Amino acid sequence: MENKKTVYVSGHRNPDSDSICSAIAYAELKNLMGEYNAVPIRIGDINRETQFILDYFDINPPILKTTMKPQILDIDIDRANIVSKDISLYKALELIKEHNAQNLQIVDEEEKLIGVVTLSNLTNAYLDIWDDSILGRAETPLINIEEVLRAKEVFKPENHRELSGRMRVFAADPNDIDDTISKDDIVIVAGREESQKKAIERKVSILIVTMGALVSDEVLKLAKENDVTILSTKLDSFLAARLLPLSLPISYVMKSDDLIFFNQNDYIDEIKDIMTKTRYRAYPVVDNNKKVVGSIARYHLITSEKKPLIMVDHNERNQAVEDIEYAEIIEIIDHHRVANIATNQPVFFRNMPVGSTATIVSSMYLEQGIRPSRQIAGILASAIISDTLLLSSPTTTAEDARILDIMAKIAGIDKDSYSVEMFKAGTSLDGKSAEDLLTGDVKSFEIESENVRIAQVFTMDLESISSIQDDLVKEMESETSKNKISTFVLVLTDIIKETSEIIITGKYKEQIARAFNSEIKDGKFTAKGVLSRKKQVVPTITDAINEAKN
Repeated sequence: MENKKTVYVSGHRNPDSDSICSAIAYAELKNLMGEYNAVPIRIGDINRETQFILDYFDINPPILKTTMKPQILDIDIDRANIVSKDISLYKALELIKEHNAQNLQIVDEEEKLIGVVTLSNLTNAYLDIWDDSILGRAETPLINIEEVLRAKEVFKPENHRELSGRMRVFAADPNDIDDTISKDDIVIVAGREESQKKAIERKVSILIVTMGALVSDEVLKLAKENDVTILSTKLDSFLAARLLPLSLPISYVMKSDDLIFFNQNDYIDEIKDIMTKTRYRAYPVVDNNKKVVGSIARYHLITSEKKPLIMVDHNERNQAVEDIEYAEIIEIIDHHRVANIATNQPVFFRNMPVGSTATIVSSMYLEQGIRPSRQIAGILASAIISDTLLLSSPTTTAEDARILDIMAKIAGIDKDSYSVEMFKAGTSLDGKSAEDLLTGDVKSFEIESENVRIAQVFTMDLESISSIQDDLVKEMESETSKNKISTFVLVLTDIIKETSEIIITGKYKEQIARAFNSEIKDGKFTAKGVLSRKKQVVPTITDAINEAKN
């Protein structure tokens, strides 16, 4: 199956319901169309209203991703070459040759990384001068010996002996056995029956009969009486003796201490330095459960590309992920003004003067002839209700109303009763601090070269704000000073009464209040009929600042 490129779909910072729901729904549309492996992400915390929506329709929130720096999981790495610690050196060499691998990753029963073996580990190990009892010390499995010598079992006792003896080739006169063979040795012998019997009588652990020689019934009976394993191989004694050490398990030569490996979530910039200092040819890559998922080498870093990104519900750089220069913007779906985002190449840009990005995404489903699931239709309807305040916002269009009706029917909800439940859950201020209210839904704008920050809070109980107004003003003044903000505006909107209380710190307070046909008192004023930050608040503040400066 063809591997599809992973593309991230992201809303803006301090995401609202439209931002989150549109990202989820648009990613799903892309996946249904088979274009990409589209992954919805968020670059901020989810507010109460959005959490209510996701819980109501049983949808997981997008993953939190606050950087576009390339990670290992964003590039194509080599496949994992996973093996058990018990396989033989011979088999390990075969696998490295077969897969042209730089190393093998040794895992335990849970497939977690416990060691690494490289070609140099294996060749150096074979060149080492081992003593002749190495097979026992390394706890070599019998199956390894059978595999390496291409041997078959002639007899294997129920309680076979441990390989605690030495490796021996018994080619001398059978009468000279006293100085040659001891108990539990691993003995290579040819077809001479007398030699076979003498070795068995010494209670060797394994008798390896070479050249495919026959084992007589008498020898077999003797082996059964002495619990001696008999293997038969077509190799001659010289080749059998030469290959036998390669039956050692790789656990004996693997590197297990101070392993250098990477997590698939590690950033490319961070692993470059480690690679430079250690100079291995390849490094294992694991997931969060320490299970091996691949292998990475230096040449992979040369081919690392920027992360493809689709922006929804925003097109301003200061509302996008902070290090967006690491991303390659490929699409923008938005309903705001065209702002200051720049791209390196032509992109698909769909911008419509409607009340919600979810309206645009819903239309794209319908245009493609794809019926969204009940869950997706539900979150799209919820986002339209949220951004248009149930079609009462000045930003609302006939298209919003048409699409909302369609999505609500697919989702099986009554938009009027559902919206009351949703707004009630989303506008509850219980337990919220001044900082929570000022960071929950806030956007920064550059207006006439002035840095203006506008936060908006929807509530059904404006009176409850008075108890924390002093804290709000104090926090706003602190932010204004610390971040060089010209004007900080907090819009407290009562959805039911269709009115807003506006608190301002910084410059242009009186001018902004007058622009709303109101008068500032105690740092705030009332703006009746004002519901939309985009269509009412931002344009009015822009006019006020422009007039004040000119």
